[in-house]
Amino acid sequence: MANPVHWHLSGDYFENCSCAIMCPCFVSAAAPLTDRPTEGFCNVPMLFHIESGRYGDVALDGLNVAVMLHSPGVMAEGNWEVAAYVDERADGKQTEALAAIFTGAAGGPMAAFTPLISKQLGVS
Repeated sequence: MANPVHWHLSGDYFENCSCAIMCPCFVSAAAPLTDRPTEGFCNVPMLFHIESGRYGDVALDGLNVAVMLHSPGVMAEGNWEVAAYVDERADGKQTEALAAIFTGAAGGPMAAFTPLISKQLGVS
């Protein structure tokens, strides 16, 4: 098994959901992700601006990534569809690095969600 690539990111993160009120997944007394979305489904854009970051020897400073998530019902029940959109300014190595990070393949926070994802729609 190959050694994992060391990476880190710091910057800004923005998230919203399609619920009619503040996300019930995070404000309820129930466990996170277990409340029913107000619209019956949840669409979540997650936007990342990387102030500074590296994936091995690949610099990621100043790049942006958008991850779009669709959950057809209660988020904890899974069956999510996810797509990632990488900054068009990224070169090939940067795109590969960001794809690994934001699909969870490189470990880290996004990897925690991979059991809930049934369909990776790709990275563009």
